Amino acid sequence: MSRGYARIGVLLVAAAALAVCAATADAARGARAPRPVATASGKLRGLERDGVVVYLGVPYAAAPVGGLRWRPPQEPPRWQGVRLADHFGDECLQGRRPGAAGPPMSEDCLYLNVWTPARRHSARLPVMVWVHGGGFFAGSGSQPLYDGASLARRGVVVVTINYRLGRLGFFAHPALAKESPAGPIGNYGLLDQIAALKWVRRNIRAFGGDPASVTLFGQSAGGTSVSDLMVSPYARGTFDKAIIESGVFATPSETLGEAEAAAEAAAKSWGLTDPDAAALRAVPADEVLGRGSAFAARAGPMIDGEVLPQDVAAAFEAGAIAHVPLVIGSNSYEAGFFRRMANGLSQRLASQWPQVQALFDGYGTHQTAAIEGELATDMMITAPTWRAARAAARAGLPTYLYYFTYLRPSEQGRLPGPSHIDEVYAVFDHMSLVEPHPDAGTRRIVDEMESRWVRFARTGRPGNERSPWPQVTPESLQVLEFAQSGPVVRSDFAGRRLELAAELASTALAPRRGR
Repeated sequence: MSRGYARIGVLLVAAAALAVCAATADAARGARAPRPVATASGKLRGLERDGVVVYLGVPYAAAPVGGLRWRPPQEPPRWQGVRLADHFGDECLQGRRPGAAGPPMSEDCLYLNVWTPARRHSARLPVMVWVHGGGFFAGSGSQPLYDGASLARRGVVVVTINYRLGRLGFFAHPALAKESPAGPIGNYGLLDQIAALKWVRRNIRAFGGDPASVTLFGQSAGGTSVSDLMVSPYARGTFDKAIIESGVFATPSETLGEAEAAAEAAAKSWGLTDPDAAALRAVPADEVLGRGSAFAARAGPMIDGEVLPQDVAAAFEAGAIAHVPLVIGSNSYEAGFFRRMANGLSQRLASQWPQVQALFDGYGTHQTAAIEGELATDMMITAPTWRAARAAARAGLPTYLYYFTYLRPSEQGRLPGPSHIDEVYAVFDHMSLVEPHPDAGTRRIVDEMESRWVRFARTGRPGNERSPWPQVTPESLQVLEFAQSGPVVRSDFAGRRLELAAELASTALAPRRGR
């Protein structure tokens, strides 16, 4: 179910991050301070603006620094008086060096942000907790794309979170296992996400949220995280519904042995041949991350036997997953974001290419490059996503499958379909970040996706009589296509195509463990 491609992940981080500081300033300008709310750690005062109260930079765990590096997250600090939650906390350390251009970042980064309606018609609103993408080596919950104000205005409480990234979040050196033989080790980033969900269960009532109605949703590495937490026994009971957006990949989960070997190789590159845990923690953070390169030290979730007990695809097939309502889907041109994955497929699959051409039309163009992109999309994400949806339905989960094909105006005639992450701009109503020429269709697709996501968070069903969205069954993969003309229900329209893509994926797509 995916690790390699998730790590290549969401390069949108670089484009979106530069606006974080401006967004923080905007949040403060013209805002008024509402009455404080009481959490288990102390009182918080947020900012009210345009009908939404926002609480920024709320610590949900202790700073994972010094002796807490490469340990499970600890309880957050307590404070006296009222803490002003008017600016984002630091991003978790990632490819940029500290001090380089961009939002502040540090190892002290386990913060979350809350958006809640200023005037509530219910004492207990559904809660939506967003896990950001970024390939497990970049990103944050403070990116402007993930501002939750628009969703909050529709009557939900939105939470976005940071979690440890790269080797600071996913690192399984044997010295750490020796230090903590009872475990868990390695999947610290996933443990951060679980700690944030537990914070929500304990505290979200103070913000108007219903702790018994928590929807976990995410895209790319964030969607992969959602699938991981559906498998993790450590996450049981921390959420009630799940949405996986472009988060199911064809590449397999990394084993603990592979992760340990990579960690030992990394330690040797730092000049440590037989280190103990203290020596590892003394290594400067930028060296741990790969000396400033976002691509030098990719890392991600591993099968550690505890937090992640088995391969995620196998767990879905066996039904060994959280039994919660599930929305799952992907975009029709995911490969537009991973172009090198598609390049040369016609040569690598020369003997099977006539079979490919019989089923794939390159988004109607019949051109080789477009067919390669269509096939790469299906091999990498579409086919494993549909397989996961069928497995979830077979396990008894109320499962709803979507396929996003809407092209915004500036993409029409330039791209054959929406690329990886395009649907997120609609989900959060932030088309303005990427679309200079919005039209009525742009507004319609935002309304369709936001309303269905919120309806799902409220009821566990994303459709209704006026806006149908049938459940997946083991026998029928009915899908809601978010098309150019609006949502339409379709049945098995790409079944044989996806079967071939799944058959070819194991040979055409080499696993990318990424380090």
